Amino acid sequence: MRNLLSANFMRLRKNIVFWLGIVFMFGMGAAASLTRYQEMQDISDYFPHCEEILFSGSLFMAIVTAAFVGLFLGTEYSDGTIRNKLAAGHSRTVVYLANLIVSYLAAALLHLAFLLAVVAVGFPLVGNLGTPVQDLLVLVGVSLVTVLALSALFVMLSMLVTKKAVACVIALLLGFVMLSAAMTINSRLNEPEFYRPNITAEVGSGARDQDAEQVPNPRYLRGTEREVYLFLHDFLPINQMFQISKQNLTSPVRLPLYSLVILAGCTVCGCAVFQRKDLK
Repeated sequence: MRNLLSANFMRLRKNIVFWLGIVFMFGMGAAASLTRYQEMQDISDYFPHCEEILFSGSLFMAIVTAAFVGLFLGTEYSDGTIRNKLAAGHSRTVVYLANLIVSYLAAALLHLAFLLAVVAVGFPLVGNLGTPVQDLLVLVGVSLVTVLALSALFVMLSMLVTKKAVACVIALLLGFVMLSAAMTINSRLNEPEFYRPNITAEVGSGARDQDAEQVPNPRYLRGTEREVYLFLHDFLPINQMFQISKQNLTSPVRLPLYSLVILAGCTVCGCAVFQRKDLK
């Protein structure tokens, strides 16, 4: 395992996609900080909290992780690296776990690059920290566990698809599908239970709005359907990232447990299928 990790880390240090990802995430964090600072200058009496942008990069992690893992692990198939590792006497399980470890480390560093940019650029410019530091550290910890679940999911996918281009495309498509699903789930859960429609009444030559009584919202989720949506909102990694970006966790304990369940499930399934995969 040690030799495999050493070789993987050496590849990571030289991987252009990884360093481009670091630059991209750091740049996004710096840009978000500068944008918020400019808003402060343009709008009087506007004093936002700096931590509002600290986790906004979490929503990019599904796409960034999918792109990196798909390309990084896909190269192992296209270059014949995996066959060489097995020929050297390493077991398939050890090869799989070594790839998972280095993929998670890379994804975690990509995530931390955004946080570092906000700390380095946003905090000095925007300041006005409104959340206790210990609460922010909890969010960082939860987000890193969520990144672990995302890494496990994309590693499983990339290790089971032989062609690099196909693996990368499938991983990216899955990332976008997850992001779209997360937005849909979040939108449905935020639907109000009742709404007050406006009735326009003609008065002379003009018109005015009269408030009607509140009526039930047909899009509001109720009963079992709402429970399912709430479970998915907590269970799916990208939905967890939504909660982290809003700094509104339903449970700082339950979410990491769900992420660990995803990690275990993806790793066991991935290893089991990889054991029987024909690499010729």
